[in-house]
Amino acid sequence: MPTLILFPGNAILASDSKQTEEFFTSAWGRYEGVKTMDMRATIMASVNDSEAPGSVWADVTWSYNGQSQERFCYQLVDGQSGYQIGVLTPMA
Repeated sequence: MPTLILFPGNAILASDSKQTEEFFTSAWGRYEGVKTMDMRATIMASVNDSEAPGSVWADVTWSYNGQSQERFCYQLVDGQSGYQIGVLTPMA
């Protein structure tokens, strides 16, 4: 399933799940020294809403070592093995 990853300084069109996995694997170095992680997710729209047929939109804030560090909008789409990232967009 094609995926669009919008990341600061990058716009990556991944044509398969392996490319998406490689993108996230390449980012592990950014998290060296992180001892604790928390995640807060708010569903913005879902398959149960008429606004997002076939997908789920989630606003996710990642906190590391007790401080909010990253916030993304994930559009998850129904794939062969469950929901998968369709679009990843950083948020302020």
